[in-house]
Amino acid sequence: MKTHLFFIGCLSLLLVSCEKELNKTNPNSITTEEYYTTSAQLEKAVNGAYTTLNGSYLVGSSYIWLQDLRSDDLVGTTLADERGDILRGVAGVNNSYVERIWRGWYIVIHRANTVINNTIQSDPDDPTNSLRNRVVAEAKFLRGMAYYELASLWGGVPLITKPVSGFSDFQPRTSQQAVYEFAVQDLKDAASALPATYDAAANGRATSGAANALLGRVLMQMANYAEAKTYLQKVKDTNLYGLVDNSNQNFQEEHEFNKESIFEAAFVPLQDAAEDEGDDYQNGQYRESTNGTRQYDMNTGNGVVLPAPSLIAEFETNDPRRKAMMYDIGDTWAGGVMTQVSWKKYTLSYKNPTPGNVANGINRRMIRYAEVLLMLAECENETGNLNAAVNLLNEVRGRADVVAAGLPKYPIAGTYPCNTKDEVTRAVMHEKRVELCGEQVRNRDLLRWRAAGKLVLMGGDPIAYFKAGKDELLPVPQSEIDRNLALGQGGVTAQNPGY
Repeated sequence: MKTHLFFIGCLSLLLVSCEKELNKTNPNSITTEEYYTTSAQLEKAVNGAYTTLNGSYLVGSSYIWLQDLRSDDLVGTTLADERGDILRGVAGVNNSYVERIWRGWYIVIHRANTVINNTIQSDPDDPTNSLRNRVVAEAKFLRGMAYYELASLWGGVPLITKPVSGFSDFQPRTSQQAVYEFAVQDLKDAASALPATYDAAANGRATSGAANALLGRVLMQMANYAEAKTYLQKVKDTNLYGLVDNSNQNFQEEHEFNKESIFEAAFVPLQDAAEDEGDDYQNGQYRESTNGTRQYDMNTGNGVVLPAPSLIAEFETNDPRRKAMMYDIGDTWAGGVMTQVSWKKYTLSYKNPTPGNVANGINRRMIRYAEVLLMLAECENETGNLNAAVNLLNEVRGRADVVAAGLPKYPIAGTYPCNTKDEVTRAVMHEKRVELCGEQVRNRDLLRWRAAGKLVLMGGDPIAYFKAGKDELLPVPQSEIDRNLALGQGGVTAQNPGY
């Protein structure tokens, strides 16, 4: 089934043959109409969408690199390949990491479309359609996530709402606004139909809380702070989530699916990878054998990619989150003694006796409750509720290890007084960076704040290479322009400006 789902999922692979060949009927194959006859089969199909999300095109590797390399959280030491081009802002139309992200999200979309467009009418084993409805909602969550990611990275993209089977299904680019609006509707549909929780055996599936939190992200990217606040408040009002006591628990295997986690990309623990032979369906969904990023490759104590000096300086004295996320010079680990500040977050080095570049099975927390509180604080500030925003910031600083370290609450005289909207915005910028660094959040924050003219509050644009009118968006992969003959139709150019 995994092989079957891979090949039906890849949009690009569906289109490499000529149309004459695509139109042929294979009497030995099973069509989607013949296969998708039960709710359980639909569930297997949506598992295929999770497969891609967790795989190397996306969260298992490429997605992590691209998002954080476009932020100011990282500096490279030996990045001479295409990742280095992203870090320096010179990624071109043939950059393989850019291409993988585009292709990965469209595979997710194709697999989600397969579920959404093949919903069954009746199944004796699912008489109330509860499984069918949940699975379709999961598919809409994943499709909404995919279109949000595509729109925020590329602007307008082809909006595909049914499985692609031939050249006639090609679509031109639509506007960024239209793609965002489509994602919002998908996520609203998902939030209304998904359960709030699952049994432990199904941990990792999308919940209504995850859909509402992601709605908040999308609406904030659209500068719709009032509506974003509504959905973020729904997450808070469930009382299902809270902050773990120690920051490092969010990045360790032993504390996966904790009370702070809202949505995780699940990975098989490293010790199980050999038995799983690379991948497996576990807990009701796909779990990649290892997290291929290793949080920027710990190489004998000196990371290929390191925390940026500006990020290191952002942490207040004694902030325990720095120790949870980074090694300092002189710290010991399995490979010896650190000679420079390096990443600790999402590495196995806190318990792994073997030095070197080690893959791991730590789940990637894609949405956690601390981010919801910080997004909500920003929304409250943007809608004129400064006191509510400060209270939410202080809720994040109420984490047990932060309190024990003696960090002050906002307002902080001299640095973050929080008397005006701009002062609260600066506090939000600070708190989000130290809480969520290296978690693929900063890039979109910078895009949003830049568009609103707010980077002046940070002392100017932190991305040295940034050129207005170009670097807001990534280049559309040349392979997609060559493949999709409709991409530049409808009055929209196939390629983004500057490439």
